[in-house]
Formats: sequence, structure tokens, C-alpha cells
Amino acid sequence: MWDYLDKRKVPQPFVATGASVWGTDHKHPWTTGWQPNYVAEARVYAKYLKEKKPKAEVAVLYQNDDFGKDLLGGFKKAVAGSGIKVVAEESYEVTDPSVSAQMTSLARSEADVLLDVTTPKFGSQALAADAKNTRWNPLHIVNNVSSSATVLKPVGFKNVQGVVSATYFKDPADPRWADDAEMKTYREALRKYAPGSDPANQFNAYGWAAASSLHKALDAMRCPTREGLRDAVRNLADVKVDMLLPGVTLSTGPDDAFPIETMQLMRFKGERWRLFGKPVDTRKEFGPLAK
Repeated sequence: MWDYLDKRKVPQPFVATGASVWGTDHKHPWTTGWQPNYVAEARVYAKYLKEKKPKAEVAVLYQNDDFGKDLLGGFKKAVAGSGIKVVAEESYEVTDPSVSAQMTSLARSEADVLLDVTTPKFGSQALAADAKNTRWNPLHIVNNVSSSATVLKPVGFKNVQGVVSATYFKDPADPRWADDAEMKTYREALRKYAPGSDPANQFNAYGWAAASSLHKALDAMRCPTREGLRDAVRNLADVKVDMLLPGVTLSTGPDDAFPIETMQLMRFKGERWRLFGKPVDTRKEFGPLAK
């Protein structure tokens, strides 16, 4: 579909994936990702471990496709030359019924960090397996894709205390945003146009933030054409989207087709995620990903 639409000059702005190929392949200018790419996310975790566990031994569970390999590869490059070592790796296929065998194998490594690069179904399984294994207690870092409460709740919130992840948009379940103007607008719109939806669901907030980003791109168009939308999406300069976290903006350019490369760490405590630290701009910390 990517090649088909590109040849026909059909804009695909803000595809819902963090695969780095959307930003590094400049032969397909009509397609642009939106959320932080998986390499940028990996860099955030690498920076955190360098500061907090500089001698960490890391076990990695990852999906055997571009998603998993992107994040794992980015993490390895980001920790290269440091005291952090990847001591065990286990992959799984999307057709696998479970990842219990992989988790058992990773536990044998006795690594003190588990990097969990999974999609929601397998994320829940990995978190549950980690909670059941009382003899292995690594720092569990779960990637953003599997950080939703819909993934954690089946495991039991008491079993995921202290799990770390990273995010870039406001959590509608976090009381810190209760009086936020954009959050109020979002909740009112959902009540009016989608009364059966749950405003606390992070996927609804994700959709709102992505739609708001498209709105900004449409506003920036110099002409109301396909080319105008393509060029606007590829020339964003620190554009503020109110559903994104403070310090997170949209930026693209001729050699950088990654709109968001800033994320902030969060830790699960009680029944929700709690932000900590400062937003990490991976462009400034590690340099641009695309050349």
C-alpha cells in the first residue's frame, strides 16, 4: 500500500506507527509517521539506565519484526561503549500463543533489567509472567505500545508497581490534567460526539492528539492541494499541540521526517502512571536519526 499510494501521490500524514522507516526513507515523501519512532524511544530508556543503572545487565523480549528489531537495535546503539550490556534476547512471533517460554528463558539470565518490547497481548503476558516469578525481580521497562491501562489492568495493578515506560501525550486518567484547558475540550467533545466512549482511555487521547496534529498541518498549508499537505507535514517547526506533554512539539525538515522525538519517563504507582524526570529531546541528546 505504501508504494501504491506514493506512486499515485496520495498523502498519508501521521501514520500510527513508530517504525523508523517512515522517517529515514526519503523516496516516499507522501508518507510520514507521527508518534516517536522506536529508536528514539529506545534512546530514552538507554539514557535513563546510563544515569540510574550504569552497569545494568539487560534481558530483552521483542517481537520478531521491524517494530521489535527497531527498538532493540536502537537500544544497543544507544548503550554502545557504556557499562550496560544486553545479556539475553528472546523473540516471539505475532502468531505465538504466548511468551511464557521466552520469559522463562530470560529469567535464567538473572539480568537486573527487563526491556519488554511487545504489543498489548504479549505485553500483558510478559508482565504477568514477571509478576509470578518471585525469584527474578528485574526493573521492568515496558515500551509505550504496551503501556496502556488496558494492558496493565488484566495483570492486576498491584503486580505492575514500579514498571517504567515513556510517553509523549497527556494521560486523561492523570488528575494533574483535570483543569487543563485542552483536556476539558477533549472531554466535552467526546461527550457530545462519542458518548459511549471512555475519555480516560489513552487510545482516545492518542487519536485526539493525532487529529490535532493534522489540524495544525492543514493550517500550515500554503495551498489546498495534495502537494501543499505533503510539504506542510514535512516542514513543521516546533509546532505546539496542546494534547502533547509540555516540552513536546512537532518538528520536521528536509532531512528529518520524524515529527516527535521527545518523550518523558513515567513509573506506574498505585493505579496510574506518574511522570518523572524531564522530557528527553533525543535529537539534542543523541543527534538526528535521519541523515
